[in-house]
Amino acid sequence: EEAGVVSMSERLRRRGNAWARSGAGEEATVSRRCLVPIILLIALVAAFAPLTLLGGCADDEGSSADQPEAASLTPAAGEVRLLVSRDYGATVLKDVTVEAADGADALSVLTENAEVESAEGFVSAVDGLASTETAAWFFWVDGVLPDVGAAEYALGGGETVWWDLHDWTGAMFAGTAVHAFPAPWSDRPLPVTADTDVAGLDEWVAAAGLELGARRGLGDGAPDDGLVVCTAAEAAATPWLADLLSNESALAPVAIDGGTLSARDVSGAAATPAAAAVVALPNAAAAERPLLLVVVAEPGAGADALGLLTPGAMSAHLAVAVVDGAVAGLPLPASR
Repeated sequence: EEAGVVSMSERLRRRGNAWARSGAGEEATVSRRCLVPIILLIALVAAFAPLTLLGGCADDEGSSADQPEAASLTPAAGEVRLLVSRDYGATVLKDVTVEAADGADALSVLTENAEVESAEGFVSAVDGLASTETAAWFFWVDGVLPDVGAAEYALGGGETVWWDLHDWTGAMFAGTAVHAFPAPWSDRPLPVTADTDVAGLDEWVAAAGLELGARRGLGDGAPDDGLVVCTAAEAAATPWLADLLSNESALAPVAIDGGTLSARDVSGAAATPAAAAVVALPNAAAAERPLLLVVVAEPGAGADALGLLTPGAMSAHLAVAVVDGAVAGLPLPASR
């Protein structure tokens, strides 16, 4: 076990979650005490399949409430979209689309469009907003947190890179996000795993520019790719899906309790009933292709709720839900 922890801690130094690797030899300003809880955190990640992170940093200027729609969200083949935010996208600090230069990587796009500070080879501050012993900068590219550092993640164009500063205390590793929706689901026909026809789903899929493929049932087991659609009651009754949405090993963005759909807050509590939610689920068969889950409280109530869950509403978020008739980024803030 000791050897396993050491191995995972070394792996952490190469990952783009707690800090993004930027180069060696810079002065260390991040406390080494941070590594102790993170090592334990990543050791747990090796054993479980987590969905999302806890968090909660102070508010700042800017908001994800007013986001552009799909036509301007998806960068062209020769462009890269850069999102910078805090508190799981609660405050969007930067949203720009830039040319994808030759040799561009996730770090160079950030450093060319923001003031970046680094320590021990990792990003420690962006535009003066610094990591702490409990909050760190994480980055995702098209819905997936990469398995390499930011300087090692080459960009070819068409990607959305999301950097977010949030509190990871007691949280699990969040490997998937809907921040770039409809990417990474819009480049192929999506197999559909569902038992129930949800009102408004066809219109929602068409508006997002998604293409659906062959259909299978929830009882056929976890799919290798595609869209998963279900009611809260069906999610609770489907073992593989209930496991992914459980809160035993990680904070899932939504909770299914007694067939009721609820949005979780940053403490992990099932805070508020939700009418619908869209969540990116980790895919054991292909990590670069997360599963897209659409879950509704009731099949007939999906149309109005899904109409709110636009690409703009999902921008810079791990997951989203319709709570009290409005779109909320998940996890919900603790004060909600």
